[in-house]
Amino acid sequence: MKIGIDCRLYGPKHTGLGRYTQNLVENLLKIDKENEYALFVKDEKTEEIGNLKIKYSFHPPNRRIKFQIIAVDIPHYSLKEQTLFPSVINKEKVDLMHFTHFNVPVFYHGKYVVTIHDLIKHFSKGASTTTKNPLIYRLKYLGYKFVFGQAIKRAEKIIVPSQFVMEELIKQYKIAKNKIVVTYEGVDKNKKPGDNAILKKYKITKPYLLYVGNVYPHKNIEKLIEAIKILNQPLITLVVVCARNVFSERLKKIITQSGAESFVKMAGYVPDDELAVLFWEAEAFVFPTLSEGFGLPGLEAMALGCPVICSDIPVLREVYQEAALYFDPVNPADIAEKIKLFLSDKTLREKLKNLGSELAGKYSWSRMAKETLSVYQSV
Repeated sequence: MKIGIDCRLYGPKHTGLGRYTQNLVENLLKIDKENEYALFVKDEKTEEIGNLKIKYSFHPPNRRIKFQIIAVDIPHYSLKEQTLFPSVINKEKVDLMHFTHFNVPVFYHGKYVVTIHDLIKHFSKGASTTTKNPLIYRLKYLGYKFVFGQAIKRAEKIIVPSQFVMEELIKQYKIAKNKIVVTYEGVDKNKKPGDNAILKKYKITKPYLLYVGNVYPHKNIEKLIEAIKILNQPLITLVVVCARNVFSERLKKIITQSGAESFVKMAGYVPDDELAVLFWEAEAFVFPTLSEGFGLPGLEAMALGCPVICSDIPVLREVYQEAALYFDPVNPADIAEKIKLFLSDKTLREKLKNLGSELAGKYSWSRMAKETLSVYQSV
């Protein structure tokens, strides 16, 4: 069987979705001895995935080439994606296509499975969530809802990262439960922190609390900043690791306007090997999000021995279980209280660190890839 995978959002620069796509591809190519793969990538990603080709292309002479890379200059969420991408896929004659995000071209009529990471855009809307003017935003939102609805309606199977997302899909779209497959994401348990001179590079001083991820409104970073202000511990800094974009610039303005510059450090984007050091050296990873599909950053923190303090929301309870300290994300006073409790209780800190390390060991990218391969084989 020839399987196509949409890899246009590949790698850690694309946050959780990019990590998911990268780890899916890497692990499928390790475990699958039968199928052939066509990886559709953006032009600038061909070299990165090309290195993977060198790594995993050792096959006996009688074996077919295991996978091919197709470079496509087709941006996500674009008209070209809807009109031109289907013909690019059809040209490769794939038996099954895996779209790793909701944006399946409505004019693609081949057999496919789709991964739905969350329904955040269904509920997180309004002026603060966009850089567009209200009319353009409204049109794009309607387009999103239409494409999303068509994607799940026509899919052979829908892959989701948690029971929570499955339940949300069923509630919103009345989908049959047997059409949805939960494949929990994983963490790299072999990742080790490097030289702590990295802290000096980013001008970070200990002790500090860490947040890693994008800073879209639903991530609720403003409430965390309010909480740090209430905490009023001059020695503690909040380090925010995020890509530089319109939303990070908005956050910088908020930090300045609220007088939080003395205790909030914007570190920008940090590569994975250096990020491991930041996790390892942090007092805790603090995750004030209002909505998630899975919550991968918290597991990555746990795998590196960094305790987690996070929002008390259903999906994080599902994934983190008893290995995190939970707070009310809309109440800065409660966030501050839980951080204060954590910092003052050494026994609690050690308990969370140990529980987190144990829990992270249960989440495997290899298992996720095997479960995804089973989905391919079932349709």
